[in-house]
Amino acid sequence: MGRPCHLTTNVAKRDGTVRPAALFTEMHPVSPCVKPRESDGGHHAIKGFAYQFDASLLETFRHPRSVVQVEGKQDLSIDEYHMQIKNRSSKFALSELSTAIHLMVHQFMEDPKSRFRLHCHFSDRAPGEIFALSIDDLDSTLALFSCIASDEVRQNFIKACEIAFAENYEEQFTQLLQLIKRELGAQDISEAVSYHAILHGHVRDAILSNAPGSRVISQRSLKQAISTAKRSIFQSGYAEYCGYEKYLKAVRKNYNFKSVNVLPRERIFSFECDSFTNPEDIAEAALLLRNRYHVPPNSPAPYLTFRGDFDLTSIKSAMWDVRALFDDGTGYNGGSFRIDDLVDPPSRSFGLKIVEAETIPLLLKRVSLKEFHDFYTFESVEAPFSASKSSHVFLQSYADLSRIL
Repeated sequence: MGRPCHLTTNVAKRDGTVRPAALFTEMHPVSPCVKPRESDGGHHAIKGFAYQFDASLLETFRHPRSVVQVEGKQDLSIDEYHMQIKNRSSKFALSELSTAIHLMVHQFMEDPKSRFRLHCHFSDRAPGEIFALSIDDLDSTLALFSCIASDEVRQNFIKACEIAFAENYEEQFTQLLQLIKRELGAQDISEAVSYHAILHGHVRDAILSNAPGSRVISQRSLKQAISTAKRSIFQSGYAEYCGYEKYLKAVRKNYNFKSVNVLPRERIFSFECDSFTNPEDIAEAALLLRNRYHVPPNSPAPYLTFRGDFDLTSIKSAMWDVRALFDDGTGYNGGSFRIDDLVDPPSRSFGLKIVEAETIPLLLKRVSLKEFHDFYTFESVEAPFSASKSSHVFLQSYADLSRIL
């Protein structure tokens, strides 16, 4: 007979973010019954989050052709391979890993093809050392819980799970910097440190912006994150040090926005917005885009999308005021969104279409977008699809679009 073990559903996990303390408090409020630790708990928690992020990046570099899922079924998953990542300053004790092992057993019972690794650091264990669970180890761990795990499940699980001791936080960080330097082309360690901060932001965004199961990173996405950041820095720097006027002329020449020929293509224009964005500037830019790219019956109405912290209603109102009329799939303000009404408006087309960021994946299933044009004031973004033509244009103000369109 199997030992009983309890299947819990809410387990406080050490989710990694660049701003871990606030996120941890938001996701896992501290019970008033728990006495706060007198030790420097916040410091250790932050190092734990950073350690998990760094381990996830290391695994991504070690599997360059794989998609890595973070904060899904376990801390990290690649196909049927799953990891829990722990950083402890204490000496090794199996009880420190009991919750993680229990979660792995629970997943193994649902999917016996799964393989597991506990990637962990303890002060008295050398990096590279492997600890193989015995049946007695597993039984003593599961004795803290209460459900049925059969003899067969327990025997197979200890073959499918290993505890691998790894470097401490500082040693792992140093190892990761060398990989960043080699794989992403950082010129020196100082630049690798800068890349490291960008990559942490990329992992954080993958976790916070997606539902469990869709939080993925890859070596390709890491390279894109660095490329996007470098482009933003270069273009804003070019504008600052070579002169904004010269920069705008270069943009107009490089992207040929004023070409006489408008190809009959579906295209989308993305605007980065914040509280300082002037809705009237966006509205005037929308008019320019409509007049430039909507050429019936051949060239379809361009799509506009907006990102950042902004008030979409104020932008829509400003567009309506200057007669930059648009379809957005709702029919009227506050109406239910219908993808059919966006792709093929039931009334006459207004010459512009607004699509919200979360709806773009749905749009891509219906429309073959060919061009992606990104206008930004701080940070550019990559196209969410494979575009045959793309542009990324830094602007001090969207009023300046009239000088390049």
